[in-house]
Amino acid sequence: MNYAGFGKRLLAYLIDGVIIGLAGGILAVFFGYYFYLIFGWLLGALYFILMEGGTWQATLGKRAMGLIVTDMNGDPISYGTATLRYLGKFVSSLILGIGYLMAAFTENHQALHDKIASTLVLCAAPAGNTRYSSQGAGSPAPPSMASPGTGRCIVGISGEFAGRSVQLLPGGTMIGRDSVACQIALSASAPGISRHHCQVNFNPQTGMFIINDLGSTYGTYLMNGIRIPSGQPAALRPGERFYAGSQANVFEVR
Repeated sequence: MNYAGFGKRLLAYLIDGVIIGLAGGILAVFFGYYFYLIFGWLLGALYFILMEGGTWQATLGKRAMGLIVTDMNGDPISYGTATLRYLGKFVSSLILGIGYLMAAFTENHQALHDKIASTLVLCAAPAGNTRYSSQGAGSPAPPSMASPGTGRCIVGISGEFAGRSVQLLPGGTMIGRDSVACQIALSASAPGISRHHCQVNFNPQTGMFIINDLGSTYGTYLMNGIRIPSGQPAALRPGERFYAGSQANVFEVR
């Protein structure tokens, strides 16, 4: 997963602060200062909870910086989780905002309120990345091969990606349902596929492919049925296959 760094998160926070400040000023002008004092906090709460919860996944500030809020599996968070995350920000603000500063030092760049709500802030994939998407009208065209790659590829054997191939990128190629972050983005109807399911890399020194499960719900498997534990990469030789979620989604590395 491409975790958002502290700098981007800070800029997104400042943008959101300007937006909420302007909205609060409008409330004060039209309804009076006391109305703003009573209901201004509700404006901020609704802004963060409604925009970060559900399918939107980001405030306007985060969208401007190309960031999204997810659960630990990379899936959208519920409004209940978004509420817990928002309330956790009050805890993050204590002791000179050290809870916010934690995003600069923790392994997954989680602030304290992220840890409280079990959420992540992720960067979207760069626009220039090679990407296949099964979503949208008509039959999807094969992905462009213009982006620099490793000379290796992933080929679909069964499922929506069957008969297609995508070049493996130097930073790895992600498979999942997120059409923004994943280079192979399957539809929501693809059986057993999480939003960010797994990632495939190539090690030129060993000549082996490395596959990482990204905490998917239904797992990533070798063809002998062994499930790849999340956080414990497995090595594949060129020509070997794996499946994501179920054998309806089989891929081969070449």
